[in-house]
Amino acid sequence: MNTRRLATTGVAIVAALSLGLTGCGTKTDADAPAGNGTGAAPASSAPADARAELSAAAQKLNQQSVRMELKSAVVNGSGVMDPATKTGDMTMKLGAEGTFRILLLGDDAYLKITGMQGMPKKWLHMDTTKLGKSGQFNLMPEGDPGGAKQMIESVVDVEKTGTGSYAGTLDYTRTKADDPSIKALGEKAKAVPFTAKVDDQGRLVEFAIDTSVLHESLGMMTTTYSDFGAPVTVKKPAAGDTQEAPQELIESMGS
Repeated sequence: MNTRRLATTGVAIVAALSLGLTGCGTKTDADAPAGNGTGAAPASSAPADARAELSAAAQKLNQQSVRMELKSAVVNGSGVMDPATKTGDMTMKLGAEGTFRILLLGDDAYLKITGMQGMPKKWLHMDTTKLGKSGQFNLMPEGDPGGAKQMIESVVDVEKTGTGSYAGTLDYTRTKADDPSIKALGEKAKAVPFTAKVDDQGRLVEFAIDTSVLHESLGMMTTTYSDFGAPVTVKKPAAGDTQEAPQELIESMGS
């Protein structure tokens, strides 16, 4: 098994999930921006009504099961998740890096990789409680399973551009200040344009991030949400088709 390459791939999966599906990574105490020590939220120029409407729409991702689809120049994916039961089934395609299917069942995660030489044929099992505060691959963090809070916390400004339509700017450093990849982006990470769409029931149905400002080859990264409330059934892989994930992968996923 090529564990070094597997560990590198683990970082890529986490990045794809955290940046693509929830707008930004999980916020932790260590990641919080410096402030006056009062615990107040970062200052924002977003109009109160627009920000409140978008926040309420995003919060609904924590309340119902949902189908997600991610499209971008570097990673594409689709799947379902149920925040109430912490179950999910997501398939991610990272071009030449292969295809990754991730199953989430409570505190257990199973990863299967296809299209990459030297990788195991079996499902790789991980205990997500050992992945640190950003467990669940940043997809269903504790207390914010749909990723709504972390999405809104990264919003610098937002305006309503039409019925159910919004546009604004994200600052990745608000939620991943200590992340080396975010630090490497410098000032670019503090002004990333986005647009959002909300349906007639006040639910977030599209979140598009213009990642071309980070690198011209990245283009738009668009996540759509649909099938709210539909049952989500995730079947645990057979024991004979499962093996424990190597430590290198667990460490990369929890970093």
